[in-house]
Amino acid sequence: MTRLVRRPTARVVIVNWRQAELTIRAARSITAQLGGGDTLVVVDNASGDDSVERLSLAGLTVVQSSRNLGFGAGVNLGAQGMSEDVLVLLNNDAIAEPGFLEAIVAPLSEPPAAPSAPATSAQRTSPRATPGSAPAAATARILLAGRWKPAVPGQDALVSPHTGRWTRISNEAAARGEGEVLVNSTGNLVDASGNGYDRDWLVPAEREHSPSQVFGLCGGACAIRREAWRTLGGFREDLFMYYEDTDLSWRLREHGWRVVYVREAVVLHEHASSAGTDSPMFIRVNTRNRILVAAAHSPARVVLQALARTLVRGLCGPRRGPVMTGLAQAVAGLPGELWRRSGAPSRRPKPSRRR
Repeated sequence: MTRLVRRPTARVVIVNWRQAELTIRAARSITAQLGGGDTLVVVDNASGDDSVERLSLAGLTVVQSSRNLGFGAGVNLGAQGMSEDVLVLLNNDAIAEPGFLEAIVAPLSEPPAAPSAPATSAQRTSPRATPGSAPAAATARILLAGRWKPAVPGQDALVSPHTGRWTRISNEAAARGEGEVLVNSTGNLVDASGNGYDRDWLVPAEREHSPSQVFGLCGGACAIRREAWRTLGGFREDLFMYYEDTDLSWRLREHGWRVVYVREAVVLHEHASSAGTDSPMFIRVNTRNRILVAAAHSPARVVLQALARTLVRGLCGPRRGPVMTGLAQAVAGLPGELWRRSGAPSRRPKPSRRR
């Protein structure tokens, strides 16, 4: 006799900051997929424009933040008091394909096995360490959506924010607004210098056949068990934006949980539509957070390599100003990371107010 497994209830959280039109589009893509017991919450991160009014007129439940404390704080606010089984995150510049919600929560239908004891700093090795058997989170198949923008005047291309690798689109395809469907992410990985990046970035969608096992989740479209979310205390807020998902993935592994990739859960994503990957803010915050998250979780050799790589990039690369600013901010924050990692009483950092 086949035992029927109840689909977990979901709280879907979308964070908005001055992009009401995108947010409404994302919300509408998921609304039809909500079932009994599911909830959709939109958090407005103190946009200061007409976002709240427009979101409310669209019939959405809006939670207002009094200050813009960043993406992580916005998600944490939207997840407060959650009674649903699973927290589902969807970027406001993404569109959930039909069947996304059902697919993303499916791996979390069975009650989790008890996770292993949290790892100590001495036990932490590398992001390739084998995790425990309890699946606590799932990450979606994220595809790049929309017309690809020129990376260089006269050239239609997509450029990786992590490696600088780019893919050219033929002039004929660009003129027709066509091109290959490319993958944005099938989960997150971390390299030997602490750099977090999207697995399968720019791989043609039809050639992607990655396994379900992956280091971490991509915060643009993912699902997390309520028990794991509460145990870990949600997203780290002082990072403001970027690398919150990498940090959470590290903490999941350290507590014996694992992340699974769900190919059937598909979203279309307009990559970096809120903040361009060439903006000084993006470069500065990514630089800072990459080093701080590495210091919080990685072996010392990874942290040293992250510092050395960033210094060389800052001195020799074209974005010296924001890179060196991010490096300086990271170095200033290293004592606090090492203090917390040592197991001493936490000195909780104040969330940054800069965007």
